[in-house]
Parts: sequence; C-alpha cells; structure tokens
Amino acid sequence: MCHSLLLGWGRTFPKLTKITVMNRAFLFLSLFLASGYVSVAHSDSYKLSGKSYEMTWPKGSWNGSLSFPKVYCATAPSPEKAARLTQAMFNRNAIYVGKIEYPENLLLTVVFSSIPSGRSAKDDVTKLLASNKANQARAKAASAVYEVSKLRTRFGLTVGLRLNNIESDTPNTGPFPLVKKILVPRDGKLLSMSVHRLFARGPDRFEVAAMQLAPKVVSGSTEKEMYKRLSKMVDTLTKSLQQCTGKLPIRIPR
Repeated sequence: MCHSLLLGWGRTFPKLTKITVMNRAFLFLSLFLASGYVSVAHSDSYKLSGKSYEMTWPKGSWNGSLSFPKVYCATAPSPEKAARLTQAMFNRNAIYVGKIEYPENLLLTVVFSSIPSGRSAKDDVTKLLASNKANQARAKAASAVYEVSKLRTRFGLTVGLRLNNIESDTPNTGPFPLVKKILVPRDGKLLSMSVHRLFARGPDRFEVAAMQLAPKVVSGSTEKEMYKRLSKMVDTLTKSLQQCTGKLPIRIPR
C-alpha cells in the first residue's frame, strides 16, 4: 500500500483534493491524504498535437543527433545503446517532448516550451526554484523523496531535481516528464527514480530528465548507483544541448 503525489508541467489541472499547491512556472503538486494507493487518470491533461514520430535503427547505428529548428540541438549520450527516439508536440504545439529509450527501463527526455511573455529567462528559473523548494517541504511531510538543488550551468541558474518512486509515461499519468506521479510505499521500497535539470534561454524553457525503474532485486547500493547513472546521463545531455544551442541565435517569439 502507498500514498501518491501527482505533479504536472506547465498548466493548471482541476482541483483533486483539499490540499493543492500550484506553481505558475512548471510544476504543481497535489497531496493525496487518503489511505492506500490513489489512482488518478490524467491522460487528457496533455493532448497530443497531431502525430508522434518514432525513429528506430539497426543496433549501434544512431549518431545521437537531436534538434528542433531554431530552438535547440544536442547529441544524446551513448547513442549506440539507444533503442528508439520519439518526438511529439502537445497542447496545440505549445510543448515539445523528445524521448529516448534505452535498455534496462531507462528513459532520457528533452522538453521545451515558451516562457510567459514579459518574463526573463532568469526570472522564470528563479520562480521555478522557489516553487520547487516549497513543493520539497510538502513532499517531505508526506515521506516522499523530492530533492531540489540550485545549480549553475552554461545557461545560468539551473534547477536540479531528484525524485524517488516516480510513476510516469503511462496512460493513467501521461508523458514523462510532463506529469509525475510519486508513489510513497509503506515499506519505503525503491521502485524507480528520476533526475532533472531545468533551465532557460531567451524565450525558451527546457527540462532534461531521465527516469529508470529499479531492478527487481534492490541492494544497499542500488539507490546510489541509480542516482549516479541518471545524473551522468542528464548532465551529459544538458552540457551538449547548451553547447550546441548556445551557438544558435536566440529565438525571437512571434
């Protein structure tokens, strides 16, 4: 049995419980206080715009190239191990998600959307950091692992997140990392983990995130090893994205 926390990216959802914390930047957190597992479907919260596009290739032949015209470019880490790349737009082409599937139940994603008009990139990330700090305190009260860190990258202020026991990329919760349902097992067992980097440049906000299911047999070192692996994947892609994208002209919103 477990409680659950539900998080969303970039919009407001209907109120689900008496305690709902909203964040005008990326995330909101709803704390379910009822006993046992709470299952809430939010597949309609993020609507696919048109079709998603999948790419597969003979094993070891992908060069790792990622891009979206005038917005970003990057090279994925360990492309020879990747099995599939899926790219899609959501909510009337307002949000882009690029998702790379790797062996051992590991997902690596790039997300971007536009910062609200009149807000600078620095202000946007500052608001995001503050709201996630508040969410961290509320998650801690529910015995959920929701760690927030203040980082510096090539694009300036960056928010780091680490979440344990995340359930996402399912029909009931929606695409990772747009929606994140956090489970809180009674026995404290590690089920999964995700690591995130959130930053902005010009009118565009980005999230690079990785998620992995825990192995069936969890040892004393599993959590540390997963965190190290996911952090390396996310930081490698973040560095590549910022180096390549930094050479592009800053996009001028229409």
